[in-house]
Amino acid sequence: MKNKLQKALLLFSVILMLISACSKQRVELNEYSSPDDFMYNNRPEEQEFILNGDSGGPIIGNQNTHLWMDSSIFMYTNGNDVSYPIIIKLIEIYKPKDMELYAMPTVAQSNLLVTAGEIRVRAFKDNEELVLKPGKVYAAKTPAQNLDPQMSIFYGKEVGDIIDWMDNASDVSNSPGVDALEFIQPDTAEYYSLLVPVMGWINCDYFYDSPDPLTTITFESDDDDLTNVMKFLYFPDIKSVMQIYENSGVNIPIGSTVKVLCFAQNSSGSMFHYYEEISVTANQTLNVTMEEISEADLITLMDGL
Repeated sequence: MKNKLQKALLLFSVILMLISACSKQRVELNEYSSPDDFMYNNRPEEQEFILNGDSGGPIIGNQNTHLWMDSSIFMYTNGNDVSYPIIIKLIEIYKPKDMELYAMPTVAQSNLLVTAGEIRVRAFKDNEELVLKPGKVYAAKTPAQNLDPQMSIFYGKEVGDIIDWMDNASDVSNSPGVDALEFIQPDTAEYYSLLVPVMGWINCDYFYDSPDPLTTITFESDDDDLTNVMKFLYFPDIKSVMQIYENSGVNIPIGSTVKVLCFAQNSSGSMFHYYEEISVTANQTLNVTMEEISEADLITLMDGL
């Protein structure tokens, strides 16, 4: 009886030690917060222009986006006409760095897109956001390094906390005939010419048709809690950015070259990151170890993607 009691006590002690060890391991993981301030302070700002009808020329953004608009294409959400002046707001995102800083990946319904850049165009009158009239479009030109005849227009739709990309304008607008109005084609050696039937986010791109099987990449760490870490995959050969939500990404082409970047900040505000260039293999797992980095060096790293 005594031996049984001793064995039971010994087993109980071992279990307590294992529980304690596991708890200690969890507590010792480095914790981070989402780097919202870093992202906000380093991404391209939203530009504002006053549309007053005095000029027939285009609005030109800092990164050379061209917009042609007038008051006749806009209305209030109740259908009433709008008079000048009208405020036009523009965001331009053409670099992978800026797509990551805005958390605006180029993935549609979990499928990679080949992208030539994203813009957001909004119009306001007396702080009220305007919409396009049925059958109306705004004209635009977006810069391009290598023109691709497959390029099309995708439209940003809020899905929970993220923007997903839809290839039909009717997915983001109920305006009659909206699908028939979209248009994009190479304009010159440096631009795509667009007719856009909705306001908001648009993306010049098309679905990537992978010649290779698709797989999953999983992120884990022995040292760091990755919950609040921003995790991105950049595909330089595809020209696409994928954001990893939770700790795994799907529909990733095997054999593709990927630049992996993770970043976050600790409780004192210092930035930490993980960077690696990989060739994707089947069911790949990345063991992440975050390292401290200055904000300037992180921006330099992102500029080189």
